[in-house]
Amino acid sequence: MKTHKSSSIAILAMALSGLSAPAFAVDRTDPIVVPLVSDTSSDVIAKILGSTLAEAGYRVDYVQADYTASFSGIQTGDLHYTICWQSTWELCEGSTEGGKAENVGSTGISSAEGWWYPLSLKEQCPGLPDWKALKEPACIEALATAETTPKARFVEGPADWVMPVSEMATAFDINVEPIPSGSAAALVATISAAARRGEPVIGWGYTPHWYFMSDEGEFVEFPAFEEECYTDPAWGTNPDATHDCGVKVGSLWVYANSELLAEEAEAKAIMGNFELSDSQLSDVFRSIDVDGVALDEAVGSWMTDNTAIWSAWIN
Repeated sequence: MKTHKSSSIAILAMALSGLSAPAFAVDRTDPIVVPLVSDTSSDVIAKILGSTLAEAGYRVDYVQADYTASFSGIQTGDLHYTICWQSTWELCEGSTEGGKAENVGSTGISSAEGWWYPLSLKEQCPGLPDWKALKEPACIEALATAETTPKARFVEGPADWVMPVSEMATAFDINVEPIPSGSAAALVATISAAARRGEPVIGWGYTPHWYFMSDEGEFVEFPAFEEECYTDPAWGTNPDATHDCGVKVGSLWVYANSELLAEEAEAKAIMGNFELSDSQLSDVFRSIDVDGVALDEAVGSWMTDNTAIWSAWIN
């Protein structure tokens, strides 16, 4: 039976607590390769699932990858699973064309993305969170910088993220200039620093993330998302453009390489059983982004404190 030292410790702990020991994978020697995309939420979830697979006896390796590129990776088999955000559904589902990748299921973690601002912006843009407040010249002027004037600056995420900012700005005729951030951390740092200084700022927000879930700000309210909004210009307030609605909300999902799932019934079962809740991870996200705890340390602590949760996925 192939086990790791940490697995043996876990078995002993479960035996002492009355939990049954998991059944371990015994055959596969090649690693399960998992992308880390430099986003705390995605990487924590990917590592918890990877740590669980390791507890089941699999060898798991991690590599840095762009979010978009990770879906090409699971199609070619260079990567074996990745985490999908609901707002990039077309990208995620596109990876399943040709039968090389599959949607294994929801992680149970809810997601929301869109235009986010600190509450102090209401002073310059009265009427928020209604999107129409962003069309007022005084609001645009307040948000403009030397780099973007006469347009308002919009702080985007990294360039490889899927964010329909330009499409929405065109559809709603909002005069903004998207400025990409170098990383997820840079995105949060730029918005939060401006907010602390009392400077008007707006940018891309997303949950799960401790800052965008805080009471320091909120999402702009656009018309609710419907599928036709992205495909039919006749839908919505602008008959000449698509994307005249908010961003799709929902869950984070696991997408995996089809060959891995076919060959490794144990791994497929673990992925299918894998389910978390927002409340189970909020402290982990904050410990990394606020307290500076390393990803491996934060996930390791979570695994130690939640043996009953992850052992159930294996069983």
